[in-house]
Amino acid sequence: MTRGVLDGNPFAAPSAVFVMGPTASGKSAFAVELAREIGGAVISVDSMQIYRGLDIGTAKESASVRAEVPHAMIDVADPDEEYSVARFRDEATEAGKKAQENGLIPIFAGGTGLYFESLFYPLSFGGTDKDAKLRGELEAEAERDGAHVLHARLATLDPASAARLHPNDTKRVIRALEVALLSENKVSDAEKRVEPDVIAVKFEPSDRKKLYERINARVDEMFAAGLVDEIAALRPSREWQSMQAIGYKEFMPYLSDGRFPPSPDALRDIAELIKKHTRNYAKRQLTWFRRYAFAKSFDTCDFEGAASYIRSRL
Repeated sequence: MTRGVLDGNPFAAPSAVFVMGPTASGKSAFAVELAREIGGAVISVDSMQIYRGLDIGTAKESASVRAEVPHAMIDVADPDEEYSVARFRDEATEAGKKAQENGLIPIFAGGTGLYFESLFYPLSFGGTDKDAKLRGELEAEAERDGAHVLHARLATLDPASAARLHPNDTKRVIRALEVALLSENKVSDAEKRVEPDVIAVKFEPSDRKKLYERINARVDEMFAAGLVDEIAALRPSREWQSMQAIGYKEFMPYLSDGRFPPSPDALRDIAELIKKHTRNYAKRQLTWFRRYAFAKSFDTCDFEGAASYIRSRL
């Protein structure tokens, strides 16, 4: 049976499911199991799984899993390609509608807050495609006054985005400022927004220490699975947007000065840095997802509780 558009929103309850949470919370595995149970297609909401070739460091599901359970929004851009929030919104929306046309329930699952925002509040991203003039002005401002000035400006316009971005992540800070400055609905209007009528769950750890242990273990697994070889095969440039991803950007100094592959001691240092950056990112993800009061919260281990809640809403 084809699942159609409800009240003008193709993803209003019960026509879709949204699953969000921090890195290593198990959301992707949960989404796959849920898809098997309810007849769903997983739509990735991850700003780095969109890139081809970035497989190990972004923890993509295996090819065999993706062959068994339909997935979308994975491997849709080349690693040297620029990718915008607006493009994600359009392509993910089409992927969700296609799943519905095939009689499947779209399950949007991931951890990129700004991507979820574009789906929950699509009007707020109207007209947010890149503006070359504005971007040039922001880049000039960063060079003249320093990246911290732009970050402070972003904190005023979009506190949630500023909280998840490092002040020195100039490229993403500038992109977030573009969205904030070009958006029809300013951040000051956020409290006036109507909460979407959707089925949404978010995983939040009752014991953050255990989440951090999972993150550390995942990084070790990535190295064991061949992360260094994956980066060598990519032949990346630090100018690529994709190389801002945690798990890749930590290698950039070694690529730029000819020290690749890094020595065993350097690799241990890189691994520890990736773990630290990932833990910090998980904190920012948790802060972001708290803004979605309409999403039902579950502990990272309570997959049955989350599944039971979703079943009751379908």
